[in-house]
Amino acid sequence: MKNKILLLLLFLQTICNYGQNPWLQSKGDVLFSPSITHYYTDTKRDENSIKSDFDNNGYYKNNVYKIYFATSLIGNKLDLIGNIPYVESTYSDDFNFNENNEFGDVELGLKMHLKKVGEFHYLMGSLTSIIPMYSNDAEPFVGFGKFGTELKINISGNSKWMGVNDNFHQLEFGVKQFFGGPTQFKLYGSQGYRFTKKFLALADIDIFLSRGDNFTVSQENVQITPDFDIVKTTLSLGYEFSPSFALYAGGFSDLWNRNVSIGKGWQIFTVIKL
Repeated sequence: MKNKILLLLLFLQTICNYGQNPWLQSKGDVLFSPSITHYYTDTKRDENSIKSDFDNNGYYKNNVYKIYFATSLIGNKLDLIGNIPYVESTYSDDFNFNENNEFGDVELGLKMHLKKVGEFHYLMGSLTSIIPMYSNDAEPFVGFGKFGTELKINISGNSKWMGVNDNFHQLEFGVKQFFGGPTQFKLYGSQGYRFTKKFLALADIDIFLSRGDNFTVSQENVQITPDFDIVKTTLSLGYEFSPSFALYAGGFSDLWNRNVSIGKGWQIFTVIKL
């Protein structure tokens, strides 16, 4: 049970990213993970990764409130998964101040257990639909405003030498296609470790590549730059109140970028198992 909970928390710390849980639910189980992420940027890198400040003392920030859920459809074999975000975003500079608050890209899909790999690892896959729930009629824009789909493959497990119940790691590859928009690739790796009975530390790294036909960075609408590269790291600490409830908090920062804003921020999330 401990390694299962650690696995849930490990993936859910990346709320700002894809927010899906690699561990399938048992029959009758429902998992919820409400989260808050704060993002801030006032600098960017161009196509050659040369850093510069936003023009006119500009900055962009947002708060993203999400509810992730997962529930079993077929035992431990197939889950229904979903992610519902609400975005509060602000862009400001010496001449402009724009605010926009609305729902973002809702994700709804299926996650399947594919194969057990060795003694302590599991291979899983998911297919998710992306449904824009906003109009993009006010800046800053929330997203591309396009429907899409995402395919992911994930291998997750434990290291025996670190204590099977006290650690968890995973490696995931995903491809997201917006219809009429960019194609995005993600490589994600994470490691978690339980250093006391109640406290855990979680760390991850994301490599995120987006390919589109527009090469201009928009500082007013950083969410819809279609062609960019990001390498980001996250560190979170958490406390497990019970096997059914845990609270986590942490920070993230971009390590390297191309043709996109340079971001940093913090996140708070819970894991609730019913």
